[in-house]
Amino acid sequence: MKEFYLKSETPEFHENGIFGSVPNVLYFLLRWLGFVEESDKKASHCVSSRILDILIFVTCADVCVSIAVGSEMVDKILIASYLSCHIVSAVVWYAMRFRRTLITSLLQNIRMGNSSFYAKVINFLVFINCCNTFLLPVFLINRVKDLKTLKFFFYGYDLEIGWLITIVCTLKFFLNYILYPFITNAVVLFYISLCWHCSVCINNLANEIARYTPEEFQKPKQLDILRNKAKMTKVLQNIQTIFSLPMFLIIGANFLICCSILAGSLVKIKFDEDNMIFIFYFLNAVLCVVTSVWVAGSIPIEMSRFKRSVSPNDTRKVTLLLHDRRTAS
Repeated sequence: MKEFYLKSETPEFHENGIFGSVPNVLYFLLRWLGFVEESDKKASHCVSSRILDILIFVTCADVCVSIAVGSEMVDKILIASYLSCHIVSAVVWYAMRFRRTLITSLLQNIRMGNSSFYAKVINFLVFINCCNTFLLPVFLINRVKDLKTLKFFFYGYDLEIGWLITIVCTLKFFLNYILYPFITNAVVLFYISLCWHCSVCINNLANEIARYTPEEFQKPKQLDILRNKAKMTKVLQNIQTIFSLPMFLIIGANFLICCSILAGSLVKIKFDEDNMIFIFYFLNAVLCVVTSVWVAGSIPIEMSRFKRSVSPNDTRKVTLLLHDRRTAS
């Protein structure tokens, strides 16, 4: 944690220090989820994040009780993956809430903006993730034909009041979706946006070096480029500090649900309209794992390309220069 430049602890901290440095729809979501310090400064954001803290805990406990009581209604393979993903999502939620000071400091040290193509893509995906939270539960409830399947949400009890079954199941579907995969998707999109931004910045530095001839690429320009690269390295270290545990858990849980659903479909499970939710979980998990690994994997490639553009001697010189300046200050 000491590696962060904690600008949020200075008097100059204010919301405008972050807003504009992150895709606006993503930042709007981060505030309401309570993943940034600014959420503690406004009553509406503070209340929403505290309510979500309680709902996440209650929903996770409800899922555990429902599985313990009605485990005979669902295949054991699906139960294991379903429960693990929800528990992991709750852990990720509280881990990100605990790191909100570090997240705020990280966002104040980068400038992503909202005009670039990748920022528009991130904003669109965040919007889709939020819309699915409201649309998917209604869609899945309407697709269920055998009402006995819904006994899982009532701890095995039979309810004969149709409208009450619909309302309660829709509410539980909604809360379960917030717990998983809405939260994990939000964290993955946040992580992807940061990695994508860093990859683009490193690529731009390498392209800037390529534009100069050996005669034009003098010491002042070398130091300026290498100084920017050093700042980007610091940002990458901070990203690793924040996201190492959450992303490890998310990728692990999504990989588990992919394997369990795929294995179940090959062995004995028939996926019909009554358990279509698991098909959605499978597709969502595949997309999360693939996009996370793909975008994060582009950073080492761009970093290697940058290192080939700059001689090792220049890198060592600017490292010593920056170290001397920090020591002097």
